[in-house]
Amino acid sequence: MVVEDYGDDLLEATTSISRLTRMLRRGKLSDRACAEAGITLDRIGLQILGLVRKAERPLSVKELAEAMQVEGPHATRQVQRLVGRGLLEKTVDPGDRRVARLSPTPEGVELIDRYHAVIKNWMREAVAGWPAEDRQQVCRLVTRWVDDIEAYFDELDTQPFPGTSIGT
Repeated sequence: MVVEDYGDDLLEATTSISRLTRMLRRGKLSDRACAEAGITLDRIGLQILGLVRKAERPLSVKELAEAMQVEGPHATRQVQRLVGRGLLEKTVDPGDRRVARLSPTPEGVELIDRYHAVIKNWMREAVAGWPAEDRQQVCRLVTRWVDDIEAYFDELDTQPFPGTSIGT
């Protein structure tokens, strides 16, 4: 049985995904999208609002900080700023009154949806010359690929590091 080695292709695709991520996180691009959407919010604010908007339920500040891969106090300061602007609202967790849950306000939803609409429009324009089938296939395969890699890495995170035991 011959096993195909596609490691180089996957590494190249991973590098391309990283390039795309860097492009989407560039300050200039974010500033341009905000200007086109008619909003004033920095990248961190956009990230928080996007994460809270996308969440299937109200997030705690701890969950938000973990998703952003930042320390809790940093997330707390940013959240307070967005609450102050009326873009997020805090509610008390009914299961643990010490925990605040975050939800976007209607104004926050409208703002982040406007921002995302600009980005989505640019993405559509960038591949407008592609056949519809190619666009659909790329979207389907990239999503499947990232989901599978994420599941694999999540499983890997549960395993001990090589040369160590679980208790160390």
